[in-house]
Amino acid sequence: MTIAPNLDPANLLPQFESSLPASLRLSGEHALLRFHDLTRETYTTERFLSDSPTADALLLNAIPTESGRLLHCEAGGPALVSFCTERGIKLADNAYAEQASKLLEIALSDVIKPLPFLWTTVSELVWCCHVVFAQADDYDVSFSDPGIPFSVFVSAPAQHDRLAVLRVAENLVHETMHLQLTLFEDLCPLIDRDSGWSMYSPWKQEQRPAQGILHGLYVFYILRWMWLQISQTTHCSTDRDFALRRILDIDGEIDAVRALEDSPALTEAGKRFLQELFVSRLKQ
Repeated sequence: MTIAPNLDPANLLPQFESSLPASLRLSGEHALLRFHDLTRETYTTERFLSDSPTADALLLNAIPTESGRLLHCEAGGPALVSFCTERGIKLADNAYAEQASKLLEIALSDVIKPLPFLWTTVSELVWCCHVVFAQADDYDVSFSDPGIPFSVFVSAPAQHDRLAVLRVAENLVHETMHLQLTLFEDLCPLIDRDSGWSMYSPWKQEQRPAQGILHGLYVFYILRWMWLQISQTTHCSTDRDFALRRILDIDGEIDAVRALEDSPALTEAGKRFLQELFVSRLKQ
């Protein structure tokens, strides 16, 4: 069975190549088995970080996704706690995380599942999710690490209302798209990582290397696409108003990084990718 997808960067964009998430998952899983002796059935973030295929991991919830797959909400073990502490990430306690996993479940079923490509991508690429604390309840934070292939970290508001569901959905899609682009770049680099080129990031509000800008641009482009679909199809005024606000915010951020198109750090594939992205945006 082939594990390499069609490496045309346009397949990362609407109208998406439907087989891409599965192909990228197979590629990532092949490397996972080779270097860590783990499969989807045995994978946990704790086992990956400790490089121990039998390390204990506490499962807080198992959320059904596409084709009988499960997204595991995992508590923090020693290796995971150490990883988060070193990076200033505060894991939620188990009780809070277990409650927050109910928001994740609603976000998946109500917001993400009606969008087939996003539903498939989350189902294929997100195996473990960890709930983290944000600085304040009106502030969202999410995180993934390019060295951890199938895990994401997301915050969840304490108040479980419709806006909380929408915010959690955005956090989850945000990190899923980071995972997807990382797996794609492992097969088809879009940025010359030896380049020292950087520019100001409207998301981090600091100078960032080209790869960080590219990831931010891609993630928020896909989020803009998601909210546009929702704004055009929803019958819920809360969803529509939230979606339209996010589109306006994201438009300003995307416009602020157009200079990336001229970056010498782009590979030929990266140049084609950005051309396709900006042309695709005009068609939305």
